Amino acid sequence: MNNRIAALLPSLLLSLALPLMAAEPVWIDVSSPEEYAQQHLADAIHIPHTRIARGVSTRYPDKNTPLNLYDRGGNRAQQASEALQILGYRQVSAKGGFDDLEATGIPSRYPTPEAADQSARLTLAPVSYTAASAAH
Repeated sequence: MNNRIAALLPSLLLSLALPLMAAEPVWIDVSSPEEYAQQHLADAIHIPHTRIARGVSTRYPDKNTPLNLYDRGGNRAQQASEALQILGYRQVSAKGGFDDLEATGIPSRYPTPEAADQSARLTLAPVSYTAASAAH
């Protein structure tokens, strides 16, 4: 029995220590989908500020995950940060606006000219549904 415990001890200690180890912060762009498509930090994921609680809790259930939030001007990042802190996230930081962060040298992404041109040509046609078409 002691040999089993001794064999399991290293993996048990590691599993207990991992949450305490400093992880790389996750960069989250809380701006609108349109703003994110125009420009965002290279390693950022997109979760709009209107969906921050569900988006973060689904992807990052560990409340010790370091989260850096930003948007175009910083206001929505601050609101999203406060919402996450209320939910119990302990390492949340509103980092401000995109332009200020980009000026510090953090890599960013912009759409290629081809992607921007294709995006500009996409249009949505209105669709109307009737009770008869919904039954099919």
